[in-house]
Amino acid sequence: MNSSVRVVKCFGITRDPKTNNFMMVMNYATFGNLRQNLNENFDSMDWSYKTINLATIALGIKDIHNKGLIHHDLHCGNILNYGKSDSSIADLGLCQHANHEPTQDDERQVYGVLPYVAPEVLRGKGYTKASDIYGFGIITHEVVTGLPPYYDVAHDESLAVRICYGLRPKSNYKIPQLILDIIQQCWDADPLKRPNADRLYDLLKNLVKIIMMKIHYFIIKP
Repeated sequence: MNSSVRVVKCFGITRDPKTNNFMMVMNYATFGNLRQNLNENFDSMDWSYKTINLATIALGIKDIHNKGLIHHDLHCGNILNYGKSDSSIADLGLCQHANHEPTQDDERQVYGVLPYVAPEVLRGKGYTKASDIYGFGIITHEVVTGLPPYYDVAHDESLAVRICYGLRPKSNYKIPQLILDIIQQCWDADPLKRPNADRLYDLLKNLVKIIMMKIHYFIIKP
């Protein structure tokens, strides 16, 4: 995956001489992971920053899926920011081929951070490209509101059950309808109704163009 500009490049493996733990060597992310970036810079992020950030993440997912792979563990801690709106996807340790046939052990195991895990996976189905898209929907809500998903409830079995019954993150933050439509499509309970990564990237790329044209119009308007 080192051919993608939106997937963090790994230059090799090293070992900490004190702990003997293995570590991956990557470019330093000045703004940390996406959660850290939102914590520190959300108030100064306008809609252009937010949508560009989302478009770059969507491009990373598109590149992963077009290689026939599933990320398997998308969440804000696995997205690194090299600028306020310059995102790349990291931690492909659980990444697997989309044609991988899940074993019974695979189906019993749920990996990842609970709020980002798709309901069908919580019910014991295997991970798919559509489950990555669900995780992106949760990330999108987080980027536009600044709030971690389900920040006010315990991340336990009760939450997993409620997600399976249709619970999704809520916020009083006013979200533009075009972005809200994308979010709701991505976290639809039916995986077949979620957009694929190519469609998702196209939607966000076009949204960025619309926002930038409006900004340009107001700047040059006499």
